[in-house]
Amino acid sequence: MGFILQNPAFEGFEIQSCISGILKMAISLEKLEKEAPKLIDLAKKADISLKKANLSEHDAKVALCLDISGSMSQLYYSGKIQQFAEKILALGCRFDDDGSIDIFLFGANAHIPGEMTLQNFNNFIGDIQQKYPLEGGTYYGKVMKTIRNFYFPQGKGGTVNAPVSSNKPIYVMFVTDGATGDESLSEQQLKWSSYEPIFWQFMAIGKSNRNVKKGGIKGFFSKLAASDFSFLEGLDDLRGRYLDNSDFFSVEDPEAISNQDLYDLLMTEYPNWVKAVQSKGLLK
Repeated sequence: MGFILQNPAFEGFEIQSCISGILKMAISLEKLEKEAPKLIDLAKKADISLKKANLSEHDAKVALCLDISGSMSQLYYSGKIQQFAEKILALGCRFDDDGSIDIFLFGANAHIPGEMTLQNFNNFIGDIQQKYPLEGGTYYGKVMKTIRNFYFPQGKGGTVNAPVSSNKPIYVMFVTDGATGDESLSEQQLKWSSYEPIFWQFMAIGKSNRNVKKGGIKGFFSKLAASDFSFLEGLDDLRGRYLDNSDFFSVEDPEAISNQDLYDLLMTEYPNWVKAVQSKGLLK
């Protein structure tokens, strides 16, 4: 069922009814054309992937969690992290009506630099680099705790053994190029967060046995020199969770994969997780 609201306050939005009966508002392409034309093509490609996944009317908050360890330096200075962040912002615009995504950073420590929005996205990554220089060390668990505490402060990012419900799910795009120094805490955080409506999409940057672009004889030899992302692969299959709340893939270069393929990958396991959290009562 669709709705038409004759109210100027809703100008610039597409109004759709979602499965739960709550109105879902996605920023219209017209609004993007006016405020952030650079994101138009990305938003259209995101829409295609969402339609394939039957999530055209889905309402969620999108967060981007970025590794700021020293080994990421070339990815930042080349502009590839800025370009990737814009792709995630475009996805966020199709999931939510506020035109923003929450940004989290991790290296030796966890940081919350704020929101990337339609107004500040052009220079956002460069700006946060000035305030948050690259760090020595990589710790997933610290930032996972920070994210959980940010969205569900009542639990303080600690132990949770019973379902926690929310009005909308959280989709966390988690980007790293290396292994973590706190494996035990990372596993605990993933298990505890499985009782919360948070989905973790892990993406490793570097050569890996699960690189989505490998194939043939070249792929065989490249696997011999692959980076060790075995812990991330293990998180993807971690036992002892209330729900399977994560997915993992790797790319050697974030710009080597087409935008359409990227959005398709981002919707590989998330749609089934959405059904699961609805059936388990994690969404109000």
